Amino acid sequence: MNTAAARAATVMERGFQGLGRRSLAKSMGWSEREARSALDWLRAKKFPEAPAPAPEPEKKEKPKPVRLSSIPEIRHDLEPGIVHRFILTAAQDDTPVHQPFLANLHAYAEYLNAPLIVAGFTYQKGLFEDHAAATAVFAPELHEYLFYDRVRFSNDLLFVADANILPTAANPLNGWTTVNHGHHVVIPHARIAMESIPRMLEQPPRYAYTTGCCTLPSYAPRAAGRKAIFHHTIGALLVEIDTDGEVFFAQLIANENGDFQDLDILVEGGEVKHGYRAAALTFGDWHHDQLDPHIAMASVGYDVASRQFVDCPNLFDRLKPIHVFAEDTLDFRWRNHHNIRDPHAMATMTARGTVSVEREISEAVAFANGLRREWCEVVVVESNHDSAIVKWVKADDGRYDPDNAYLWHRFNAAWHDAIRAGNSNFNATEYAFRTLGLADDVTFVRAGESFVVCDVENGLHGDLGIGGSRGSPLQFRRFGRKVTSGHTHSPKISDGSYVAGVSAKLFQGYNVGPTTWAHAHVVLYPFGTRAMIPMVSDGRYRARKSQPILSPEFLKQT
Repeated sequence: MNTAAARAATVMERGFQGLGRRSLAKSMGWSEREARSALDWLRAKKFPEAPAPAPEPEKKEKPKPVRLSSIPEIRHDLEPGIVHRFILTAAQDDTPVHQPFLANLHAYAEYLNAPLIVAGFTYQKGLFEDHAAATAVFAPELHEYLFYDRVRFSNDLLFVADANILPTAANPLNGWTTVNHGHHVVIPHARIAMESIPRMLEQPPRYAYTTGCCTLPSYAPRAAGRKAIFHHTIGALLVEIDTDGEVFFAQLIANENGDFQDLDILVEGGEVKHGYRAAALTFGDWHHDQLDPHIAMASVGYDVASRQFVDCPNLFDRLKPIHVFAEDTLDFRWRNHHNIRDPHAMATMTARGTVSVEREISEAVAFANGLRREWCEVVVVESNHDSAIVKWVKADDGRYDPDNAYLWHRFNAAWHDAIRAGNSNFNATEYAFRTLGLADDVTFVRAGESFVVCDVENGLHGDLGIGGSRGSPLQFRRFGRKVTSGHTHSPKISDGSYVAGVSAKLFQGYNVGPTTWAHAHVVLYPFGTRAMIPMVSDGRYRARKSQPILSPEFLKQT
């Protein structure tokens, strides 16, 4: 039937509906009028359309990530007047524990009457999956010790158990040092780190610590995981709150067998043993003329007023290290290049009667000699304040100084004698120390020389950096070898770099404004692990009184 509808059907069958009127007429043998009527029919949709394709199923909406509007916090008002102790560590979800280390932690916790507290962290979760540690699966041995909320032991101490930082984080303390408003903060993490928190000079030092981990390494085989596994540390942090509320920290870092040493106590095979020595002890920079009396007495039994060692309990004789390292033994304030052009500083020292360089060096050397014990090698590490002697000898001021010209000429004469003799090994600092009494059995490590104990480099004071640059703890963290240094007066742990604090006064006249200086030493144990030993202003480095028994159930009571 030759109708417009029939022609339109023919056009649809042959697929010619896209042709124009004239092209369609030519292709079909129609007149242009017949072709136009067929196309008009199609445009008017008088011909039934092909069925529409089935609609695609709607995509499922992605779940929204978890949001925080508040942070719960467990707060405890601990009974005053008694010592409280806690052992804090971290654990990764879906990861087995280090069983020997956990057994040792339980043994030490029982010995100290200190509850074990474990904070969990998650790893390798999906992008929109709940990252909360509270919903993760942890080793069953840890269930009764797990905490998921922040624990405030006191106004001065916050344990951020909910931090949930990825174990691959290179700087786990980054951004957390202010979370307790300048007071102590502990962050659960598998990498060991420690910093002194900036404060005003009149405020006491406060610290940020990570805990170490009680679960085995378990990382994705990507670059971040391969780097992080090297720094994964089996360890825990012992926290002590003394009767006056002062907080003390002790790092319990395990060897490959899960054993650890805490001062002179060894925890091995689930047993607590006493009377164990340290491999080395690096004291905070001495600066003898500026020594803090309380720190000197508690550290080595040295009475600053009388310039004598006395028989009293002290950290040095307790640890009995095989090696002891003294850095910045000399202060050289009396003719330091920083002060020698300052008429007011010079007038102040003249008024004190402290103008003799010979006397200052002799007293510092006598102090170093006083550290000698039959069971210990004393090592003096040449430091920037020690080698200020070199700058003084090289400068021209000494020849016009009536109180010190003789010594200045004496040192210069010795140096020139060495030059004339072709002795390129002459060291002006060592010569000055030896000439003024440094004992022959005291080892002197010259600037830039190496002194390794238990695979830890102890010969670097910290003032000399890589390629002639100024030294810094961040440079030393990149060393292939572990390093213990000093120089900054600010205790710090960053990967394999441990930096001791200072044993001298925290205020020395020239350091004004905010500070991170603190009294702290670094101990090296025989199996190669280290720990920071901070000291408070009265010389304490640990709580002194007895302690109560506190159960995890008690701590969970809000």
